Amino acid sequence: MGNSIKYALRENLLTADPDDCMAQVTDAQVFTQEDITKEIVKRGSSLTEADIAAYQKLEREVIKDIIANGGQLNTPIINTTFSISGVFTSQTDGFDKSRHAVKLNVTAGTALREALTKVTVQKVEASSTDPYITSVTDKVSGDTATIRAGSVMEITGSRLKFDIADTEQGVFAVTASGEFRCATVIENKPARLMVLLSPEVPAGDFTLEVRTKTTGRNGGSGKTLKKGSFNKILTAVKS
Repeated sequence: MGNSIKYALRENLLTADPDDCMAQVTDAQVFTQEDITKEIVKRGSSLTEADIAAYQKLEREVIKDIIANGGQLNTPIINTTFSISGVFTSQTDGFDKSRHAVKLNVTAGTALREALTKVTVQKVEASSTDPYITSVTDKVSGDTATIRAGSVMEITGSRLKFDIADTEQGVFAVTASGEFRCATVIENKPARLMVLLSPEVPAGDFTLEVRTKTTGRNGGSGKTLKKGSFNKILTAVKS
């Protein structure tokens, strides 16, 4: 491991100042559960990969049950709390899944906060032709952190337009269990996309990614697939 976090400076589309910039993390290495297992074995663990995988599966099941039963986590890795989004019309109004959603809020635990103090960063040159996402909103609920699977998402930014007919291109929800292309496209413009978050996206955290081969102001198509990921983790919820 031992790598720095690479970041590039991009135009800040959220302000009126034409010169100010914002940092976007780029080329971050992603570690899966299997990668973590291999790292544990490398460090001299007496457990086999099968032993570790069995423990991790059991731990996941226990954590899922805790959350499903309304419990909160307080561990060195993560802390969790619940909140409820949506408007209640009066004091007598109750929870309605069509108008409200339970949101799981996750923050870093003590071990991750300590690790964060040791992170180093490295500035790299930005590729000005990559898609760049500045905001994602569930157009039904107005939520910018929790998106209902099957709901309309508004995605703003720059260089977002893609060729709908090319299945390599589009809006993708990348989850721990795989990636899901948002096949239903309502609006497809360089600065704004309107798509349905695929109903197949499982409940839980995901990364939103736009992939396109579109180049230049004339909207021509190139051969290189360019990717732009939203710099915030989003949460999918089911109806």
